Amino acid sequence: MKRCAALLPFFLLVALLPGLSLDREAFTIARYRLDVRIDPQSRVIAVTGRLSMRNDSKSPQKFVTLQVSSSLAWNGVAADDRPVDCNCIVFPGQHPLEWLGDNYASDIDHTGSLSEAIVTLPKEVSPGASINLDVQYGGTITQNATRLTRIGAPATTAARNDWDRISESFTTVRGLGYVTWYPVAVDAVSLSDGNAVFDAIARWKNRHQSSAFLAHIAIPLESGNDRPCLITNPSTPGTWSVGGGTDSPPADQQKSELNSSATYGVTVEASGLGEIVPTFAILENCTTLSRPSLEIVSTPGHADLAKDYAVAAEASDSFLRDWVGAAQQPPHVIELTDPDANPYQNGAVLFTPLREGQTGSLELLLVPTQVAARFHSPRPWIQNGLERFLQAMLIHTRVGRKAALQFLDEDQEPLVRAEEQAHPKAGSTAKNPVGSDGDNTLLNTSDELYLRGKASFVFWMLRDMVKDEALQRALTEYHPIADKDASYFQRLLETSSKRELEWFFDDWVYRDRGLPEFHVVSAYVRPLLAEPYKSFVATATIENKGRAGAEVPVLIETPSGDKVVRVVVKAGEQGVGRIEVPITPRQIKVNDGSVPESNRGNNVYDLPNPQQP
Repeated sequence: MKRCAALLPFFLLVALLPGLSLDREAFTIARYRLDVRIDPQSRVIAVTGRLSMRNDSKSPQKFVTLQVSSSLAWNGVAADDRPVDCNCIVFPGQHPLEWLGDNYASDIDHTGSLSEAIVTLPKEVSPGASINLDVQYGGTITQNATRLTRIGAPATTAARNDWDRISESFTTVRGLGYVTWYPVAVDAVSLSDGNAVFDAIARWKNRHQSSAFLAHIAIPLESGNDRPCLITNPSTPGTWSVGGGTDSPPADQQKSELNSSATYGVTVEASGLGEIVPTFAILENCTTLSRPSLEIVSTPGHADLAKDYAVAAEASDSFLRDWVGAAQQPPHVIELTDPDANPYQNGAVLFTPLREGQTGSLELLLVPTQVAARFHSPRPWIQNGLERFLQAMLIHTRVGRKAALQFLDEDQEPLVRAEEQAHPKAGSTAKNPVGSDGDNTLLNTSDELYLRGKASFVFWMLRDMVKDEALQRALTEYHPIADKDASYFQRLLETSSKRELEWFFDDWVYRDRGLPEFHVVSAYVRPLLAEPYKSFVATATIENKGRAGAEVPVLIETPSGDKVVRVVVKAGEQGVGRIEVPITPRQIKVNDGSVPESNRGNNVYDLPNPQQP
């Protein structure tokens, strides 16, 4: 503490001098090696570890910032010249360092605050150079939703989202964005400031997408008691380590060990933190149900519910095979013991309460997790958009197009509001000038509304344009390691469909041009044959007053059903559609809801009487 107090005047000076301002995001943690001890009875977590810190800024750095949840406290930081992956004692290091600890407000953690250590390094670290630090911290993790309640969320609603905790009967702790149980460094952000929290997390993940993560998680094992289920997330997407419980794999297949200090542990290892959120869970008693289509870890009393989920996963297996192939490993479902908790998906793993439900509703819930086990893209808009698109396609297969579009329509109004803010009309005081592109392109956004909502519409529109076979072929030929530039998926789809799609991807993916706005400028009907007339041709001119183009369906209602012609109408242009119908139509409607647009109030046009030949 004397060491920290002695540094206080200096850090006050740093805060007051702009030229000496602290760059919290200067360093990337290139490699983690953590030893994590958890005591569920006391709700305590104690961590020692070694971090390899790389200066990715353009300036030499004398200070490094480390942050963990505010419910944890820093006990020590030391510099260490030994290799970061050596088998030596992790802590204490060779050279204890001076550091200043304080709380730092940030909503990347469920408490709304971080325990921050500002560390004075032995010498300046040059750009591109690295230093190894040994760290030690710990404390308790209890359920906390402060960051949500302080912005006005009801306590019950907040608790449904922030359910992370260590407790005697059940433990689940997610990483960055929920509980900062491993060190990070992020500038202060608040949920009250739009998407600032999600943008900050996305920046951190982008910086750490190649960071190596290794953590050994251990819990005490009382003599004579059964080993609890200790679950950690994957070495690779879709692979989880599960130890203990009933019907578990043999001990030599679990990546687990019982060591001399009577602890039981498993290892979480990841080759990148761009997509994986390191997570662990502990169930005092559990049952593991393993099926080729799904693996479920549940409480023993819910074995029948677990079987319902397995049946639902099996019901959609054939459908998903057609679109994204077979799973190399089954997705996982981990039961949340709080029946009111909101489900949480991390790749091919779903945390959810097990509830009674019809097979159809369970199928829909499980689709994103099943897709993640079969298809992987490093581009969030492709991964997230495809998962939601295939939920809509499952509805289309089971119920029909109208029901599927109603499912997609849940994101229509929020998307319209978001695009109106990004693309204000004349006279508006919103941030972007008229005619500018918005910030949330699908390539760079961290906004869930765009990544799942807008992106799923993109997949649906592409499917309407190129049809199922061409889209399925492009998905089959997609290889994440080959996705080096933004146009990779576009090129695959153009090859499989024999269509030029640059204009569409430019408007919807590469740039945020907003939404189209269609209306029928003019239309007329004329008979094809002499009296008595056997058929008619309806011709409609469609104008797009928006800034994004699309191929939009134009519908004419007849007693035998809607007749549809598809018309490409680019931004600010007009397109003409013609369709033959058996009787005199009275109305033309542009857009059946498959294309999101800024105004759907002017999509219907009343037709005049047919012109006589």
